[in-house]
Amino acid sequence: MTTHLNALIGNLISVEAAARTIVADDVAHHVLDPDAVLGLDPLRASELETGLAALLAAEREGWALGLPVPGSLLPLRGPRELNEAALEIGQVVIATTAELALVPYLVGRGVQWRVFSARRPFAVATPYEAERALNEAVLSAARVLSDLDVAAGSRPRASFEARLAPGYGPRQLATADRALRLLLACDAALADDGGSISSFEAGLRSRELRRVREAASHALCAACSWVDAADRGVWS
Repeated sequence: MTTHLNALIGNLISVEAAARTIVADDVAHHVLDPDAVLGLDPLRASELETGLAALLAAEREGWALGLPVPGSLLPLRGPRELNEAALEIGQVVIATTAELALVPYLVGRGVQWRVFSARRPFAVATPYEAERALNEAVLSAARVLSDLDVAAGSRPRASFEARLAPGYGPRQLATADRALRLLLACDAALADDGGSISSFEAGLRSRELRRVREAASHALCAACSWVDAADRGVWS
């Protein structure tokens, strides 16, 4: 959603094509605007194409991805209702200037994008900054776990690939894909106790995995929130 909204702003894709790609293999996507933040009918769900057109009209600068977790809500700045909803789902797409955001709710095999009022978000790191931080986190974790002779954990069985909209370069795609894989791998590893290890080793293992996960999350958000890999992006 984030990358396709940015591509729509740059006239790099049509509303119809963006809607088809966002829906992909899901049954359907709809936009809910119960508080009339976006000006859609508050009493019923709107078709995704209708919602995308309204979002394009409302925000002409750019959109940012957020993957909030307890203790780290970036790039959210409130209000509380939005923060709580985004934290519950773990995902949010936020306009950089229009003071609105979207939180996705799974409904069967479909998705309902709920519109919330939002304060202007904090700027996310650039792709270069986030990629460098991720590399440092991975190297640090590898050293610590190797010294302890502790396994990071098994890789997730499911295979995922990042999908970005037109306008994003190959390096951003590679960064997003790597970040997504590391994010999922860390989640799988944190769900595993690491085997027969001491409580001290378990604590260090968990700490390093969480550091890598946080860096991967920031790298994925940066790759999606900036239109290209240079220091020119949606943030002005």
